[in-house]
Amino acid sequence: MPGSQGPLMPPIALSNIRRGLLFLVAIGLPLCAGIVFEQPAGALLGSICGMLFSFADEEAALSRRFALLYLAAAAIGLGGTVGIWLHGYPPPLWVIFAAVVFACGLSNSIGKAPTMAGRFAAMAIVVTSGTPAFQFSELAFPVGALAVVSIARLIDHALAGPLPQQGGGARSTPAGGWRRYAIAYAVSATASLYIGIAIDPARVLWVVVTTLVVMQSDARASYVRIVHRIAGTVVGVVAAFALTTVLQAPWEIAAAALATAPLIPHHLQNRYWLHTALIALMVFLLYDLAAFDPRLLRGLFTERLQDVLLGAGIALIGTMVAFPRAAPEENA
Repeated sequence: MPGSQGPLMPPIALSNIRRGLLFLVAIGLPLCAGIVFEQPAGALLGSICGMLFSFADEEAALSRRFALLYLAAAAIGLGGTVGIWLHGYPPPLWVIFAAVVFACGLSNSIGKAPTMAGRFAAMAIVVTSGTPAFQFSELAFPVGALAVVSIARLIDHALAGPLPQQGGGARSTPAGGWRRYAIAYAVSATASLYIGIAIDPARVLWVVVTTLVVMQSDARASYVRIVHRIAGTVVGVVAAFALTTVLQAPWEIAAAALATAPLIPHHLQNRYWLHTALIALMVFLLYDLAAFDPRLLRGLFTERLQDVLLGAGIALIGTMVAFPRAAPEENA
């Protein structure tokens, strides 16, 4: 028809492209910088922080997008500082960790921002308390990743406006209210920290992170995530093992990680197993590139799967406690 226009790209497809590019830039630039400056540990740290910063986004005015970004960065910075200050998991750190996770669980009744910040802070505490001292040059990479994400988000918003989101996680008030859930969440995460350290301090992060991310404030969402987390980890570990067997040069491994990065955000809501698999694949590639753990390839499949199974099992028990089927619902 005269004057008619061809079909425009659907908003969902456009937002997926935007989100994928933001993840690629946030992960890719620190990774490439680490390789160029021969700082593989910095590349690992910067790339993972870039990924976490990219998750801290929402459909809102630019000021709110930046507020969530810097809240997440502050949480990671504070959690990391606590872990560095209380290195080696001394008793005060356990109290702080449990309090942070409790506050994170309680904040589910409020919304995305404080919950995400609390979870990031807890992860940072575990990473820095159990890792050998960071070099100053390595700590520059998370700062650089924050700058990269800030500039990329500014350009993205100037060109296309607010970024449509994939939807928030389900939230339902459990029996006993949000305090019951928060207590169960904190106890579960602290138990995963204790058991992980008892098994192997080098593996504790995988156990704790699994518990933190799969135990949602909704029973059904938690059960689905538990199953998908296990399945996705198996897929991601097998893929990483296959790729690192074939790829040897640093730039080859980096290229595989870069190809994975823009795919990560697209499957969070509807295909969580694939979302998990892509994150696992990318993180394993980065660890192989950094050569932090000489046992990585040898124990890649069994150790990571055991860690995820353990963390998921603890989250399952915690979910059953927080959401007892037989108990009548009460609102907090």
